[in-house]
Amino acid sequence: MRPALYWINSEGLSWTGRLAIMARPRSGDWLEDEIAGWRDAGVGEVVSLLEPAEVRELGLEEEAALCRASGQAFTAFPIPDRGVPDSIRQTAALTRRLIQALATGQSVAVHCRAGIGRSSLMVAGVMACGGLDVGQAFARIAQARGVPVPDTEGQRDWVQDFARALPLLP
Repeated sequence: MRPALYWINSEGLSWTGRLAIMARPRSGDWLEDEIAGWRDAGVGEVVSLLEPAEVRELGLEEEAALCRASGQAFTAFPIPDRGVPDSIRQTAALTRRLIQALATGQSVAVHCRAGIGRSSLMVAGVMACGGLDVGQAFARIAQARGVPVPDTEGQRDWVQDFARALPLLP
C-alpha cells in the first residue's frame, strides 16, 4: 500500500522540487514501509510537526532514524495540535531552509497527525515565504488535500501574520 502524499501545485513559485502534505505514517510493522514509500515517491526531506507526546502515543519513535537510514532528511518541528508555532523567527528559518531544498530540486513532505491543520499551516508558510498570497496558498493546499484547511481560524491568522512579518526578519 502506497502512502498518501498530497502534492501541492507550486506554479509561479521559484523552486523545482515538489512540496507535499500528508498525514502521519502508520506505525509498528508498517512504519518502515511507509518511509520507503515516501522515498520511492521522491521525498528527500520529511518534516514532522508532532509533539513528543504524540510521537510516543502514535508509536513513531523510530521515524527520524528510519528516514535518515533510507536517505531522507528528517526535521522535527513540534507544534501543538490545533495550535500555532511558538516562534515566527524559528518558523521563518525552517521555511527558508525548505525553500532552499526545494530550489535544488529536492521534494519535501510535511506531516502532523491528520495532515490538515498544522501541516497546512507550515506548507502555507513555505509558500508565503516563496512569495505566494496566503489565501492562494491555502486554496492550493485544500485542492490537493481534498478538505478545507487549516483546522482553525487561529492557524489561518497566524500564517497571515507570519507573511506580514517575513520582510522584517533577518
